[in-house]
Amino acid sequence: MDNEIKGLVQILLVEDDINLGYLLQENLTAKGFLVAVARSGRLGLELAARTDFDMCLLDVMLPELDGFTLAQMLRQQHPSLPIIFLTARVQEKDKLHGFEIGADDYVTKPFSFKELHCRILAILRRVNFIAPGHEENENLSIGSLILYPSQRMLSVNGLQRKLSQRESGLLHMLLQHNGRYVNRSEILKKVWGNDDYFTAKSMDVYITRIRKLIKDDPTLEVENLYGTGYRIRQMH
Repeated sequence: MDNEIKGLVQILLVEDDINLGYLLQENLTAKGFLVAVARSGRLGLELAARTDFDMCLLDVMLPELDGFTLAQMLRQQHPSLPIIFLTARVQEKDKLHGFEIGADDYVTKPFSFKELHCRILAILRRVNFIAPGHEENENLSIGSLILYPSQRMLSVNGLQRKLSQRESGLLHMLLQHNGRYVNRSEILKKVWGNDDYFTAKSMDVYITRIRKLIKDDPTLEVENLYGTGYRIRQMH
């Protein structure tokens, strides 16, 4: 496995295509991952309730419980769990819906295993399996807000919330810049891995989430300067 990734990674693969599921399980296992396979959305939900997975790969068109619904239910139970959709649904509305409900990536079929493997590693480098002591684990604060990146925990006026990987990454970038504007493209490349149309739409959703997360401190606001980017600042 990539030497930047620390520990044994457990992946939940929910895929009703038996042949594809078998091939993905074999290839991921060969790369050092521990993979559990579910053939339906309902079974995937049951497996997720019994095991603390580090990542989920979800087909969208599943029997019993579709992938979008499953992802929403998993998000409620495990807010920071990375989710990648694997699907033949390529329409823009489906991709946007996937990102809106919290997907970390959206891979359309057919795809190469090399591409999927690279996407998995890119997400893992940004989340749980970064080496201890990495500078991105340092706590940051402004006003009554404290961000604990290593735990993906946010405290605002004493109220604590668990963050998703992207919420934590986005907030971390804004706080690192100490009230200065952060370029929109820079955020997309750092937190999402690219700055295409779909990830840009996803970021808009996450900016709205950040604004809701910090509303318990009325002195804080997230500002958008058109053509420049975003910043978080404390009003006086």
